[in-house]
Amino acid sequence: MRRKFIVVALTVLIFLSVAILGFATIYRVDEVTLKASVVSDAAKEEAQALQNRLTEAYKKDGILFADDEEAQEIIKEFPYFRITGFEKDYPNRLIISIQEDAEVYAVAQENSPNYYILGEDGTVLGIRETYINRLNGEENVLLKGLNATGEKGKALSGDTCIPSMLTLCKALSENLDGIRKNVVSVEVYSRSPELIYRITMREGVAIYVGAPETNTAEKAKMAIDKYLSLTNEEKLTGRIMVSDSTGTIVVVYSPIDNF
Repeated sequence: MRRKFIVVALTVLIFLSVAILGFATIYRVDEVTLKASVVSDAAKEEAQALQNRLTEAYKKDGILFADDEEAQEIIKEFPYFRITGFEKDYPNRLIISIQEDAEVYAVAQENSPNYYILGEDGTVLGIRETYINRLNGEENVLLKGLNATGEKGKALSGDTCIPSMLTLCKALSENLDGIRKNVVSVEVYSRSPELIYRITMREGVAIYVGAPETNTAEKAKMAIDKYLSLTNEEKLTGRIMVSDSTGTIVVVYSPIDNF
């Protein structure tokens, strides 16, 4: 009886194995469609190279067991992109959606003519000799006064100021509907007795934000409100000082930048 049971079990196991093998053969991936949302010409070439890599990686894989793990590993080699969708179109097609992250910032490499090119969240998208934006040929916002290191596809690291500077930049961007239109650079102006950032606007006026790591969003909003309230002539020179040394946030404009 036991022997008969073993024979039946093995028969069933063999049948299932053959069925699964046949099913997997029928439902193999034979097409990978890459839906790429890109904003620059350079990204179009990179997207084609990524398409080729993905097609090769999933070639003949069973669609039932295909997941985005392999795609996530491959896309690490293409730091400008991130996966936004992974779908199975039965019986044989994968649809992978990607989004290009736009360049926003640049940080000069120490003892090098190159710049780290960053996305909005501080990820290093590229390293090159110019900080001109690859989409429209205009300058990215320079982040200055930082001791930074980084590699493609990873967050810029090094200086303890980096997180607070990026947080302030994000708040400025939200109040300006995009930081690159109005800001030339953000730099560490002073570290003692408190941290102060100097923001140079495109017209020429400078904004100084004291203790930017506290009440960041409020200080950014008040600074930009003051900036937008200036006349065109006032925006050409002078300074806006944002401080909360008295416990209350105070914003003051001076026609002379003699801080």
